[in-house]
Amino acid sequence: MSGVLSLSSWAAWAPGLQDRAAWQAWVDGLRAADASGEPALPEIPAMMRRRADRLARMTLRAALDVLGERSGLPVVYVSRHGSVGRSAELLEALARGDALSPAGFAASVHNAAPGLLGIVRKDPAPYTALAAETGGVLAMLAEVQAFLSDGHDEVLAILSDEPVPACYSAYVTEPEFAMAWAGVFRLDTASGLALSQVAAADPVRTEAEILAWVRWLLGNEPGFDCAQAWQVRRV
Repeated sequence: MSGVLSLSSWAAWAPGLQDRAAWQAWVDGLRAADASGEPALPEIPAMMRRRADRLARMTLRAALDVLGERSGLPVVYVSRHGSVGRSAELLEALARGDALSPAGFAASVHNAAPGLLGIVRKDPAPYTALAAETGGVLAMLAEVQAFLSDGHDEVLAILSDEPVPACYSAYVTEPEFAMAWAGVFRLDTASGLALSQVAAADPVRTEAEILAWVRWLLGNEPGFDCAQAWQVRRV
């Protein structure tokens, strides 16, 4: 595979930050995110909306906003925890001896959000779901490159996460934030984003990686430090 990754378009959704202008205001320090909220998704039938928790709703909103009329794009979905809130609810029900909901289980699996995206859009395109701990951006870009090297013209990539339930908070090692980001990548021979290894330790985050990624995309810094001594550079 030759060329660099061209990010042709992207969208992100978080409570209170729902479009590019709002995100730019956040980067400029003129706006803050809200404490709670989730997208309404009026274009999705109510029966399907009920199957989606907040993580899935944020994922759907960002993906639908960036896809537009595109179809057939393979999807790379990266979430450190997935719908862990649903999983915690099922475990609590199991501990109480309650009957478990098959629908609840289906909505708790790690690939629930991209699966629902395919159902909503009636799009049979392939997708992969990854849990990459603290290296979500690196995992996303590596998998995007793999799809593009297989001959796909464009790939939809999604980063999506939210804070874990209180019962798991003692195990969290990095800042967390509720939001979803989606972007469409293709290959370019002139300019774009390139991955390279650098002689550096893993970055110490003062904010969630997904937030740092958006801040970098809207800023002017030449490189974004990923996990395992990799860096994304503008070329």
